[in-house]
Amino acid sequence: MKEEILEELNIKENHERECKLATGGLPESIWETYSSFANTNGGTILLGIKEHRDSFTVEGLTDKQIVKYQIDFWSTLNDRNKVSKNILLNHHVRPVVVGEKKILRIDVPAADRHDKPVYIGTDPMKGTYKRDYEGDFLCTEEAVRAMFADQRDVSGDVEVLEEFGLDVLNQDTIKGYRIIFEQLHSGHPWNALENDEFLMKLRAAAKNKNGTLSPTIAGLLFFGEAYHITEVFPNYFLDYREECEDKAVRWLFRTHSNEGDWSGNIYDFFCKVRTRMDDDVAVPFANRRNGYRVDRVDVHDALEEALANALAHANYYGRRGILVVKKGKEIIISNPGTIRVTKEEFYAGGNSDPRNPNILKMFGFVNVGERAGSGVDKIMTAWAEQNWKKPEFDFSERADRVSLKLEVGQVVYIPGVADLRNEEQTVEHKKPLQDEKEEAILRYISQYGSISTGKAAEVCGYKSRTSARKVIDELVEKGYIQKDGKGASIRYSICDNKVVKK
Repeated sequence: MKEEILEELNIKENHERECKLATGGLPESIWETYSSFANTNGGTILLGIKEHRDSFTVEGLTDKQIVKYQIDFWSTLNDRNKVSKNILLNHHVRPVVVGEKKILRIDVPAADRHDKPVYIGTDPMKGTYKRDYEGDFLCTEEAVRAMFADQRDVSGDVEVLEEFGLDVLNQDTIKGYRIIFEQLHSGHPWNALENDEFLMKLRAAAKNKNGTLSPTIAGLLFFGEAYHITEVFPNYFLDYREECEDKAVRWLFRTHSNEGDWSGNIYDFFCKVRTRMDDDVAVPFANRRNGYRVDRVDVHDALEEALANALAHANYYGRRGILVVKKGKEIIISNPGTIRVTKEEFYAGGNSDPRNPNILKMFGFVNVGERAGSGVDKIMTAWAEQNWKKPEFDFSERADRVSLKLEVGQVVYIPGVADLRNEEQTVEHKKPLQDEKEEAILRYISQYGSISTGKAAEVCGYKSRTSARKVIDELVEKGYIQKDGKGASIRYSICDNKVVKK
């Protein structure tokens, strides 16, 4: 009976719905449900039905009741002293027939973030509701303030922090970021800029009212010192833990932003954590691309994507901060702040609407993170290729957090890579590599696309470029790499040799 009624109403079993008998008039609790549906994922209110665990009791409403309830509903909904916002259209409230009886159906869509919070009365701190599997609940003041903050179209993370100078930023972090930027963007005009100009281009810094430079919120979070970050965000905390089954051992390894022996900003946290997250992704040694071993695959990129997305989408005013826990083959990444789009839009991709878009852009300049909202798709696709357990997202409205659970393991499929265990191949009869220096240079080019002589010296541990040039010349002669460009802009990339199967 229940399934038949849901099918008749074109409502899925897992659809958010609230059934009310409404025999004595329009229920007062309907407004809490309206607020909770609007502030969460939408839902349907059915007046004239009582829902049990496995069935419905359809009492129905008279034509007179339906007319009165519609008038009362629209009258209250349009009264700004009673409800903050009317997000409904005429077709959202209509009578429908179930069996031989009439009920009143009210479809409440999820409100756009510009309209949230939708609340009862005139005080949003006392009248804003959300909904989870337990039902409607009153939002905390912290959650309400977060909804007001999310209304802004101008990115909040470009707000200039007038009270700070650029001395609150960590110079080592900026230097490390610029090294990667230059490797990925050879010849880019920003590479010749001084730090303050470079930071302005990134929108990590901007002129304040006095005409001097101050960091933006994005700049402070990305490059700042933790003790200065907490002056603006008291709840700011980044925490990475590796746990085990032995309950007597609290953790095998831990690093967090309050340690004091490193900056504690989100970029350095990302750099510290991503390599440890990769450790349990096992890549078969025999896999080769263009004649050298493949150490990084799509799964590694997806893990970086997941971590960067959590850092870019987080509400840094929220409680508990960013938490990354690795336990065996399981990794859980959790951040404060719920998503700013519907779940359907989230999984469909293309409209990620990040809370901190400038932070996401700064990650993008070093080839991390997806601007176009395809990060979720990249994660899902990478895991599906390996036939691993599907990643699980948890959107906790009550805790105002998003968590992603990932399970990793042995890589079994790498697109475009030959497995030498199964196929005998020749690659233009290249001479074998002689030492680890050559392997190191090839690994670097595999990850970053190309390498300069200066960077090759650094990768090999040489003090002069002359020694590195000898290794590079060997690799060119053997046919592994080729020279690109002229003069000071010369870089070396992998040769596009064809692989011939015997």
